[in-house]
Order: sequence, then structure tokens, then C-alpha cells
Amino acid sequence: MEKFGSLENLKAQVTVVRWHLHAAGLGDGEKRRRHLDSASLTYQGAVELLAQLAMSNEDHAAITQQLAELKERLQEAGQPV
Repeated sequence: MEKFGSLENLKAQVTVVRWHLHAAGLGDGEKRRRHLDSASLTYQGAVELLAQLAMSNEDHAAITQQLAELKERLQEAGQPV
């Protein structure tokens, strides 16, 4: 499997989305927009990677739930996802 196509990388992407959302909440103006854009882009990558990876049902359910929560937060921030 490719280096970046792993469950660990997917979990890292979820963490990066959370970090950008947190940073967006602390910033304003251009900084806030950049963090939200980065969160959206990383979220989309995580969704695509989730569809490609083979994993246990338990891991899939956990990541799916986390991504659903992040999608809601992005939508609440006005990001189209």
C-alpha cells in the first residue's frame, strides 16, 4: 500500500481538520478563512481516502462518525462540503 494511503494517515488528516477548525475559531479575517479553506480541503482528502482504504468495520464506523462531526462543524462555519 502507498505510504500515504493508510489508516494512520487518515487519522492524521482527521486531526489536521480539527486543528484547522480550532485555529479558525481563534483567528479572524484572512487567517480564519485560510484555516477554514485548509480544513475543507483536508476533510475532502480524508473522505476520499476513507473510500479507498480497507479497514475493520469498527475503524470504519469510528472514522465515519468523526468525519460526520467535522462536516457539521465545517457547514456551521459556512464551508461548502
